[in-house]
Amino acid sequence: MRNFRLWLIFSKWHIACLLCLAIFQSCQMAQAVVNAEATRVIIHSGEKTGSLALSNSEQQPMLVQVWVDEGDPLTPPEKVITPVIVTPPVFRMQPGEVRAIRLLISSREGLSQDKESLYWLNIYQIPPMKPEDKAQQHKVVLPLRIRMKLFIRPEGVPSPTEKEGARLGFRFDEQRKQLQVTNPTVWHLTLTNLKCGNYSAETVMIAPESTILLDLNGAVGTCSTVNYELINDEGNRWSYQRHAAN
Repeated sequence: MRNFRLWLIFSKWHIACLLCLAIFQSCQMAQAVVNAEATRVIIHSGEKTGSLALSNSEQQPMLVQVWVDEGDPLTPPEKVITPVIVTPPVFRMQPGEVRAIRLLISSREGLSQDKESLYWLNIYQIPPMKPEDKAQQHKVVLPLRIRMKLFIRPEGVPSPTEKEGARLGFRFDEQRKQLQVTNPTVWHLTLTNLKCGNYSAETVMIAPESTILLDLNGAVGTCSTVNYELINDEGNRWSYQRHAAN
């Protein structure tokens, strides 16, 4: 039977290994073999549960650990306190296996009653230590971690429709070279391929009923028309074009 090397997540030793990987090209990164069926998980409070299918696409077993955090990726799972429990928290996946994990809302404390709440689902996969790896004393077999958004919607908050993306407000401050983006909706909206003049941003997420400022330093010219895409619940994109006020 193959042995697994299980490290304490984000221990000092683990971080040292990550730095070692960045410095020495001889260290090899583990391939991502456990994949999720979706890019985000959505739970409606009235349902209290959600699920996500994982698949091991490689011909090797994997040890998987899953947990939910509030947004700080450096907090170890044993210190995280959230209203969401993932079961099973640790499990082994055989080659080609597909299995579902369940996400349970154990408490409503901290959950908004009138807008969407955001948490993060972590999928931490650890490859087996092969015999040839054991023979190399200084070789690092690096675990891989995937983080995806977990949205919890209270009763009365449905899925956003395409028209919600058109409700975003934009204001360009030419003197400060800043673009103000306002989200008046009750959802976390994720924008991608945002372009205004010669400024562009890959991905921007705006919390419900909030405003962010995008620094356009380095951009030349004005910003009057904003083009952007919104990622919906299915992971697809809706395209928009909006005027930026001055």
